[in-house]
Amino acid sequence: MNPIFIVLILLVFPFTTFAVEPDEDSKVLATRGKGVVSQGVFTARAEKIPTADRLATLRDGNRLQDVINDLLLNSQLATEAREAGFDKDSLVQARMQLAAEAELSAAWLQHYKETRPVADYEQMAREYYQVNKKKIVTSRMVDVSHILISTEERSSEDALALATSLRKQLDSDPSLFEEMVTEYSDDPSAASNHGKFNAVRPGTMVKPFEDSAFTLDEGEISEPVRTQYGYHIIRLDAKIAPEQMSYEDVKERLIAQQKKKHVDRMILTYLDGFAAHDVEISQEALELLVDRLFGEDYVDPHTSGAK
Repeated sequence: MNPIFIVLILLVFPFTTFAVEPDEDSKVLATRGKGVVSQGVFTARAEKIPTADRLATLRDGNRLQDVINDLLLNSQLATEAREAGFDKDSLVQARMQLAAEAELSAAWLQHYKETRPVADYEQMAREYYQVNKKKIVTSRMVDVSHILISTEERSSEDALALATSLRKQLDSDPSLFEEMVTEYSDDPSAASNHGKFNAVRPGTMVKPFEDSAFTLDEGEISEPVRTQYGYHIIRLDAKIAPEQMSYEDVKERLIAQQKKKHVDRMILTYLDGFAAHDVEISQEALELLVDRLFGEDYVDPHTSGAK
């Protein structure tokens, strides 16, 4: 089937999960040489794409083609290996078993998570909010203005010289700041925002800019700050103190958080049940393993003697 046609199908029938009938799994989706990709194999591969990225990936013709090409290449190589009898090699069979058990255990764990009893996550979120209410506040924020002297069309030395000159003039007359934004700033957004960025949160600006902005006092103007864009002269216009957030403000986030914690706790308890059993390895089995991996003449470096 032409991948472009598949993309058109996905555009008309968007989905986030798959529902393929068992008897459709073996039907052929694509072939190349001796390589064959079935509906079931493609579905299994598509399920491995993170849910948040899956639809975008499969709607993108190039990315979809990449997925199909990778599956076809695997199929072609595997076919070559089987025809050569390589799949009969004992080590290869052990590796195949290892991969199969890893896939099965991962799929089972996901199934286990999805079939656990649902808790009252909203009530859990509400209780968490009541206990931690004082800690649930908005981020500290600042209002800042800046003048950017870009290094895109001038050398770093020239940009620093100009920024330093402007900064010295501001020492004498800070009221020149707005005028300098209009005349000198190379920030493309300056024409519309006059160099102002309001309610800036930590993590939203480039680090050197942010580090400087959050250490200034209100009304203070920084020395030139170097970023990948050039040199910034930053003025702190206002500090915005954190404010208490209402339950409704954080409800969805807390519900998702409590659900994840609850499921993680169940999974941890489930896995701990397996780890509670003692590991049993006989001396004979251990010696055989050492022989297989290192040979019979292996010398233990910790004992400086033969095993």
